[in-house]
Amino acid sequence: KDMKKSYILTIALLVLAGISASAQQNLRTAYFLDGYTYAYKMNPALQGERGFFAVPVLGKTSLGIESNLGLSSLVYPSADGTLKTFLHPDVTSEEFLKNMRHKNLIMANADLPVVALGFRTGKAYHTLDVSLRADVDGNLTKDLFRFLKVGSSDGTTSWDISNFGARAQARAEVAYGLSLKFGEKVSVGARVKALMGLAKVDLTMDDMNLKLSSEEWAVKAKGSASIAGPVEVKTMDDDLIDFSSFALKSESEIIEYLKDPALGFAVDLGVSADILEWLTLSASVTDLGMVGWKDVMTASTPEASWSFDGFDDLSLNDDSAISDEFEALIGEFSDALNIKKDGFSEKMSTPLSATAHLGLEARMPFYKRLSIGLLGTHHFAGAYSWTEGRASVNWALLRIFAVSGSYAISTHGTSFGAACNIHLPGLTLFAGVDSFLPLLNVTPSYIPIDACNTNVSLGLNIAFGKYHGRYPKNK
Repeated sequence: KDMKKSYILTIALLVLAGISASAQQNLRTAYFLDGYTYAYKMNPALQGERGFFAVPVLGKTSLGIESNLGLSSLVYPSADGTLKTFLHPDVTSEEFLKNMRHKNLIMANADLPVVALGFRTGKAYHTLDVSLRADVDGNLTKDLFRFLKVGSSDGTTSWDISNFGARAQARAEVAYGLSLKFGEKVSVGARVKALMGLAKVDLTMDDMNLKLSSEEWAVKAKGSASIAGPVEVKTMDDDLIDFSSFALKSESEIIEYLKDPALGFAVDLGVSADILEWLTLSASVTDLGMVGWKDVMTASTPEASWSFDGFDDLSLNDDSAISDEFEALIGEFSDALNIKKDGFSEKMSTPLSATAHLGLEARMPFYKRLSIGLLGTHHFAGAYSWTEGRASVNWALLRIFAVSGSYAISTHGTSFGAACNIHLPGLTLFAGVDSFLPLLNVTPSYIPIDACNTNVSLGLNIAFGKYHGRYPKNK
């Protein structure tokens, strides 16, 4: 059991492929998809063609990872068919480091609405959501991987492996949205959100310098950590944080926490305008807000430098299991970080990571049910920020079926996406991915081997009310 926890934590900190849910995991390929029920989550000005009620659990489920780092960059097949981590001596440093980028990001996420409802009154469209969400973000530099793999074996005696970290946040959200139409061409929308923070973990290493002296490494670093919510973490000698001990508290402690939880507030804003009969411009910004956490455990690196013996206990050989290698590494790396508990802060406000969208859709003059869309997205998250430009071709067929195909260039590389939507008078059914190529090459456990930049989104909703979409029967 302890080995499993250590292995999972190692993956979360060093591979950063944790399990989570995220407010950012929206299906961007479907932004221009005709009849897509949840477009308002990316731009609250976008109105649904009918009212809807989300089928519990099945209404909308989104799971995904956005990264420029793949499993094949960290785990390698050996001559006998077994898998070895990048730490194994059979994996050369040249082979490993050529797969590393200067900044290796990964965001693992999911989105689970508990209740979702949309309905129309006149020219106004209302939405109501209760959702469970979370974020796991990570940033690992190439120099960090270089140090873990090479160390001082090439004669290097001084290392700068600054600017890496990881964070996770989970919350519940209640949101009300309103989109108002002005005339037939302009709509303006906003969503207000009441937030309840469920858990928060944040590790940031702004500076970390290592120098080899005699048989040990001298470390000078500036780092910090904070932990909030019903999360339990143990400390070792000298109040050193034990990164392998993260776990949820007991059921009674969780219930006690929920009686007086962390609260927050956020807002989404958006606009959409038909600037020409065949051309629509839209823009939005989502998640402008913050969560106020209580009783936050804080930790930091000491002001004075410290030393550690290096990664001498790894002892990798042909019989080493992957879990054993990662478990040994996390133990050694925890000593190197030297994050020590400071105490508790009564209050700490954490801003959400906002996202901005800018969309332009051009409908073909010779066939208006066919359009080309351009969507620019920027996620504001400090060291975990990313930018994407996505082009899509969208086809609305017979007013009950629509498909979109997209190509994107982003911080995480290039991707191809696809989405389809069946929207009948009584129900809507959609499915899509923003990057499907990684799904074509997976492990038996369905983990993408190449760049882990993919997601799956699907849902089934009850539709009601009169049709108010772009294509009435006379068009």
